Amino acid sequence: MNRLFYLLASFLLLVLIILLNSILFGENSYSKKSLLLNENNLQVKKNNSLKDQNDILEFEIENAQNSTEHVENFAREKLNLTYPNEEFISFKEKELDKLDD
Repeated sequence: MNRLFYLLASFLLLVLIILLNSILFGENSYSKKSLLLNENNLQVKKNNSLKDQNDILEFEIENAQNSTEHVENFAREKLNLTYPNEEFISFKEKELDKLDD
């Protein structure tokens, strides 16, 4: 009877060691879980940034489709296009930041 008890106890101890090894150092361990959670948080931030950019682009597209003034403004500011005999002056943001300080 004692021998069976020791055999069963050693078997259970071996199973426990294998399970703990898997939990602490295996493929699905806690450290890998935390790494995956960090990667997931970074990806969520990137996705939110892309959603914001998409919203801005969608707004610009809708304005461009509905308003000729928006198209003219875009051509003047982004493409530096002007009418003949017209001078266009633009300011760089870096220079404005230096003036604010």
